[in-house]
Amino acid sequence: MAVTLKNNFPIIASKLIPNDIQIFTKRSIKSATSEVQIISTKRVKPSLPTRKHLRTYKLSWIDQMNTDVYIPLVFFYSTSCKNQDFRKKSDLLKQSLAKALTHYYPFAGRFIDGLSVDCNDRGAAFIEANVGCDISKFLQPPDMELLQQLIPPSPQLSNLEISERELLAVQVNLFNSGEMAIGVCFSHGVADGSAIFNFMKTWGEIARGVINDNDNMCNNNIVLDCTSLFPPVKFPQQYQIPSPQSSRKIVFKRLLFDGKKIATLKEKVNKELMADNNSDDDVLQATRFGVVSALIWGASIAVARERKRAIDNKLHSHSMYYAMNLRNKMNPPMFPRCMGNITRLVRAEWSLAEDDAIQVTNLVREVVKAKRMGRDVMNNDEYFGFIKDMYQVGEDSRSFLLTSMVGLPCDEVDFGWGKPVWFSLGPILLPDLAILSSASDGEGIEALVVMFKEDMEKFEQETSIMAYASANPSIFIRK
Repeated sequence: MAVTLKNNFPIIASKLIPNDIQIFTKRSIKSATSEVQIISTKRVKPSLPTRKHLRTYKLSWIDQMNTDVYIPLVFFYSTSCKNQDFRKKSDLLKQSLAKALTHYYPFAGRFIDGLSVDCNDRGAAFIEANVGCDISKFLQPPDMELLQQLIPPSPQLSNLEISERELLAVQVNLFNSGEMAIGVCFSHGVADGSAIFNFMKTWGEIARGVINDNDNMCNNNIVLDCTSLFPPVKFPQQYQIPSPQSSRKIVFKRLLFDGKKIATLKEKVNKELMADNNSDDDVLQATRFGVVSALIWGASIAVARERKRAIDNKLHSHSMYYAMNLRNKMNPPMFPRCMGNITRLVRAEWSLAEDDAIQVTNLVREVVKAKRMGRDVMNNDEYFGFIKDMYQVGEDSRSFLLTSMVGLPCDEVDFGWGKPVWFSLGPILLPDLAILSSASDGEGIEALVVMFKEDMEKFEQETSIMAYASANPSIFIRK
């Protein structure tokens, strides 16, 4: 079942009260299976004040493009606790969050203009909620409508000025059966996926005592000035990632690509790539990420071709953009846990001029080539021109954005009661997007795909999707 996303969630109830503390007022959200009731809202500030010389965090131009975007996530834990235990766990989460914010202090600040964050220690929102169902009922299969309600409302969708919006909000949810879900909402303007998951991992390590107050492993390494990599610029509004304004319905769909099927297909693709190699160059090698990317891209191309026929053959090409993490590609490599948007987009292209069959191996080849091109150094002016080209795509082309959380510490977010049994992204209102992550078995790939409704209906019927993926399967918890 695809879930329709509205331009505004009906649950948002944010306001500014006289003591200058933004709160999410108590709300009750009912679905067909459960009820989420907000029981408290607080603000968590860094446990130590941010030093004066660190009060201004400069944004790179990659950060600037993302200031209006928030990334929602939710982690599910099978720990069983009574209300008293829940209070202790919630207090532990607040205390350890305060300590984590001393290292990641921009998360506790506010945007003050288009170029910087005022690291003023105003803090992160911290919400507690009760969920009126057992976790097993929710996860078998996941209730993707309710999932939205386990995550704090995105400040992006509020009426607040950007200088009043939290950059981080947390919601701790207690299920009837005692299990927990921790929802978070991060500003993309100060953190990419790598920074977010490493923050969550660090927060968990502080809660478990792995990192203590005297541990210097994070000092001077997390908050770096990335403006030397991507100097801030004043660019037209159209080059910022926009809030959705279209009246067309946006839907998202969770897909699980079967690990065994993907492994078999990867082996077949690699044999064909080997057979096609006619030079002394390195042989292109497919990965499970590359294979799944190609399947999704191929289905997107097929949808675009159908649209092409419907609009007098105006579409000539289809591009897939892939976001690459640059931290381990710098010389010397950067600290993996550092903040910021330290990424680069690469592009793979496919011609729609002919109605040739879309072969997975050919798509994988283009994906791998694009990733290899990402190794080439591109100066700032060249990359800015590359981004402008992406936004100025003509009527005869379409594009698709793909990003991956494979390899990030997604399942290492442990606060002391075990690793999450499952995690998921929440709704992201950007169509023509797919976000990949490793499945819980370590072999399959989960994909969250976001499209306009009419495109999604065609996409999910494509053979490349139906043959390798299942839609929103149940999550089973081992007792």
